[in-house]
Amino acid sequence: MKYQNLFSEINLKGVTFPNRIMRTSMVSGLATEDGHVTDDLIARYQREARGGVGSLVVEAAVVLPSRSSYNLRISDDSFTKELEELVRSVREANPDIKIGIQIMHFLKIARSGWRQKVSDFKPEDLPVIARQHADAAERALKAGFEFIELHMAHAYTLSSFLSLSNDRTDEYGGGLNKRMRLPIEVYNAAREVVGEHYPLGIRINGEDFTAPGTTLLQSTKIATKFAELGAAYISVSGGSRFEDAPPPPENTPPDPMAGYSGHRMSPLWWFPDATHVYLAESIKKAVNKAGFKTPIVTAGKIRTPKQAEEILQQEKAEIIGLCRALLCDPDWPQKALEGRAKEIVPCTACNWCLEADSRMEKVNCSRWPEGDLVAPAPFTKKMARPSALPKSAASA
Repeated sequence: MKYQNLFSEINLKGVTFPNRIMRTSMVSGLATEDGHVTDDLIARYQREARGGVGSLVVEAAVVLPSRSSYNLRISDDSFTKELEELVRSVREANPDIKIGIQIMHFLKIARSGWRQKVSDFKPEDLPVIARQHADAAERALKAGFEFIELHMAHAYTLSSFLSLSNDRTDEYGGGLNKRMRLPIEVYNAAREVVGEHYPLGIRINGEDFTAPGTTLLQSTKIATKFAELGAAYISVSGGSRFEDAPPPPENTPPDPMAGYSGHRMSPLWWFPDATHVYLAESIKKAVNKAGFKTPIVTAGKIRTPKQAEEILQQEKAEIIGLCRALLCDPDWPQKALEGRAKEIVPCTACNWCLEADSRMEKVNCSRWPEGDLVAPAPFTKKMARPSALPKSAASA
């Protein structure tokens, strides 16, 4: 086999993942405005599952009871049955796949330009956040998800508590140990619900790419702490912060993907391939040095099977996270496995998909037939539309 590492199994807390390719979480805009599962959303994940990915992290499901602009929700028991149907449908499309869900708490924003900050939370609000995650984890278990990922990256609440931008003056702000307090309480609450042997992972920023913000050195300490607590894996991302976002147009909410840190979250065409591997590699070294073997997921503009195999071969990470690449061509894994890597329709990192998310529209790929919400099956280079890249980037 050409990509032996990429298509080797990995065991997380007793659950065997069939290969090292993880479809990382990405908002699709296909849920209803109230956060309910739709047929379009199920079809999207079924299409991706059929392509041979080993594990799939269903997009961030919100633990808050408020409406959340087409984000999936897991905030009360009314969502459990439809999430169960989503799991059943994806497993039907690929019986070998391991299906997880990312759960998250977000900071509120408004069209006036106002955004909530961690200092706005009263001390009595914080145990509620931990309880909301625990309740969501219980619903995820009932729905049949085989693993759960706690979202501690980007511009969301837990990441914002971890960040140096956290300006609280109580026991939840200040030094790193205090900034980690709420994320640890959330993790422990969820772990109590799912049990010691269930795969409960986290996603963190390797770096915020803002000042002030979480640095790579601090992220190594954060990752090591969660490895000590028993996290099943640590997925490493970066950026997407409000702090460096330009002021939004009138009557438009602030957008954490609009500034440099937003570009770092989903690296655009001008960034080098495998942009964030160095973050994952540094975190892996720190975690291993501390005596833990917690698998590290790396993501960020990994576009070819050759790149992915080399990352694993060089022991820079244990799992390859793909998102835009699999959105563009869900058959990326199967084509690689069958020796047809040259037939993969490549993601050009134009971020057409992310721009749709910023506009709170349904997310699709610029390379699909116009208006489609899932990639064609099969999808060939001859069928693919030209990239949405500017003419100056035609060679990207």
